[in-house]
Amino acid sequence: MPADYLSLGISAAIALGCAYGSLSRLHSARIIEDTPTSKIRSAHQGYVELIGFAKTGATELLLSGLSQTPCLWYRYNIERYESSGKNSHWRSVERKTSEQPFILNDGTGDCIVYPDRAEMSTLRKKVWKGSERHPNTTKGKHSLFGSRYRYTEEILCADDLLYIIGQFQTRQPPSASELQEKAMATILNEWKRDYDQLVTRFDRNGDGEIDLQEWDLVRAEALRKAQRQYRNQTPPPPVHTISYSPSRRQPYMIANSEPDSLSKRFRWQAFFLLAASLGSAVAFMWLVTQ
Repeated sequence: MPADYLSLGISAAIALGCAYGSLSRLHSARIIEDTPTSKIRSAHQGYVELIGFAKTGATELLLSGLSQTPCLWYRYNIERYESSGKNSHWRSVERKTSEQPFILNDGTGDCIVYPDRAEMSTLRKKVWKGSERHPNTTKGKHSLFGSRYRYTEEILCADDLLYIIGQFQTRQPPSASELQEKAMATILNEWKRDYDQLVTRFDRNGDGEIDLQEWDLVRAEALRKAQRQYRNQTPPPPVHTISYSPSRRQPYMIANSEPDSLSKRFRWQAFFLLAASLGSAVAFMWLVTQ
């Protein structure tokens, strides 16, 4: 009897899990198909779809965790083959995903991409086996003397086509007046450190102090100096970012494939998960009748 209950529980869990996965895949496909593509320069604030090419940001390229390939993002999984009697399986012993941001450029501007908590889908995937927990870093070298470990590595590289759907935000840079005010405050603090020199320059009545009227002269001169500093400087551009959406109904997806192929892949996954759910449900009903 315990074995029967266990079989029932496993069948029910598989049926429910696959059904949920099927609905989730179908929902993601519908979102990809229904969300119009935006341009970085004119995108609205909120949930958007962007298509462009990957670029390095202010930081250097990463080296992928297993093959040491230069890249912008990587994820790897190390599995060990374990056998006990008639049972054998691969068990994950180490996994890691990089979180360093990178840049998406679509021809109208740059957008900083934060990959944390994104559902990543990349065509650059490599699977190989070896005899040691960490593989030889020689690219493409496979072990000839054992396959106790299996390595899976996924990467995104510079110039890869990128499809991203997520939460878009634009941070406007400080205005010219704000920059001037900040520069003026810095100048005043520097002048205050040498108070004797400040008195020499601005003490108009000769009392050895800076009164309120003289302090207005000090501030006016500091403002003129700050304005001269920023007169010929180009204001910094706005900073665009895309990241994880707080809404569960808005998945955060990053892929190096066209949206059409991605939505088709999700629909096929939804179909197979639905088939698995129905098969498990039939098995569950059969066990109940027995």
